[in-house]
Amino acid sequence: MSTDVWILAANAPFDEFVAAFQPGDAGRDFGEQTLLHRALTHGDLSARVAISSFLLDEGADATALSGVGGERNTVLHALLGRGDHDVPAEAPLLRRLIEAGADINHFSGRFRTPLLTIARQAKFSDATLSPFYDVFFEQPHLDLLATAKDGRSVHESIQLMREPHRSDLKRRAADYLAERGQGGAR
Repeated sequence: MSTDVWILAANAPFDEFVAAFQPGDAGRDFGEQTLLHRALTHGDLSARVAISSFLLDEGADATALSGVGGERNTVLHALLGRGDHDVPAEAPLLRRLIEAGADINHFSGRFRTPLLTIARQAKFSDATLSPFYDVFFEQPHLDLLATAKDGRSVHESIQLMREPHRSDLKRRAADYLAERGQGGAR
């Protein structure tokens, strides 16, 4: 293993990364971030999906938390916190990360939950983000009533988002809670 694979995970074309990858690299300790966290921040959208998928195939731990800046972020925060997305290509990756155990309800001080991380990206419309929303709202264990340190629930944070930018997300969140007979929705 060399540090090259660490650098390449977030910067290189897929073929170059795979050429440097050694068996076992997907599970190695690279310090504050996993190789999967790094790949999910790749600036090239197609390489992001390809390298991340390859790492999952190689046994990368989707439950791992990164420790950058003293915060504990999931791989979902790494993926969704980027300012650029190819939502149709990334939605299956999002689903795969969740199926592999990534915590959809994990609160991070900076990003809050993964759903709020993507919802706060104002440059994307609800229509654009709809495939991501589909993945989140098909999860039976999505906890919209969980509260952050400030006492505000995920649902409350969604409801406070400006109209009409997140009207579809607001509707979906209210419907999700209603379908489950969960109280506390405001």
